[in-house]
Amino acid sequence: MSGSLRHAWEYLAVELWEPLADYSAKDATAPPDLFSDLFVAADEYLSPHPTDAELEEARNNPDKARQRFLALKGTDFASESAIVNFLEAARDVIADYEIAGYEDFYQRCLREVLRKFNLRYRLDEPFILRFLLPGSFTNLYTELHRLSTGNNHLAGLLTDFEKAFDHYARTQDPTDLKHCIGNASKYVEGLAGVTCGKPESSLGDLCKELKDWPHGAMQAALSNLYGFCSNYPGIRHAGNPAGVRRDLATRDLTLASLLLLSFSGYLSPNLDENAILGS
Repeated sequence: MSGSLRHAWEYLAVELWEPLADYSAKDATAPPDLFSDLFVAADEYLSPHPTDAELEEARNNPDKARQRFLALKGTDFASESAIVNFLEAARDVIADYEIAGYEDFYQRCLREVLRKFNLRYRLDEPFILRFLLPGSFTNLYTELHRLSTGNNHLAGLLTDFEKAFDHYARTQDPTDLKHCIGNASKYVEGLAGVTCGKPESSLGDLCKELKDWPHGAMQAALSNLYGFCSNYPGIRHAGNPAGVRRDLATRDLTLASLLLLSFSGYLSPNLDENAILGS
């Protein structure tokens, strides 16, 4: 599971839509035209759109509407954002029935879907699906994997980082911590080297070559981070013990790795910014 609604959509029939269709509480039951209304509401968010004949059939034949709606795939929607917007629109459809407890039931089912499948969203009041920052970083990391596919050098550097991260998580050894930060910096250096066509250059020199910086302070930030990786003993080189203020901790690994990999957005023109935002 990637954490995206597109990939989780196939599970929504069992986890969300069918429970809504089977809803029953006291004297309240689900409306017979639920799937007719949902399919028509989905029209705006699908690509390609259903034909007029398909929409008319859905309006007049609830059984056909149920069949068509449950046959939809995540890839039938125009984008990840389109699914988010549809789920919010579906809430309006359900609220319009004015069935006691029905809207709350939809919200509970959707929250359980988000939790169960570890999706990158939070459902806030009154009914807003918030795309969360951790999801954006997950998407960025997925993009780095995509960029590295087909480039053995980059793929190897990314694998080295992942193995080092896994190893430190198991050992908590300070040496492994340093190797992990060092491997993150080497991957970023490799990515910048590919972009500049100078794989032999250091990250510090490559920062000067790259032209996509929005401000000099951002360029200096990565240069300084590279300086830390190069100067702190044992991360990349022997370093300078005189500059050390304390031993490294897990928080240093987490922050340094996140910062280094996040700078990838400036180091390659081939990152899909829309994919990073989940749109």
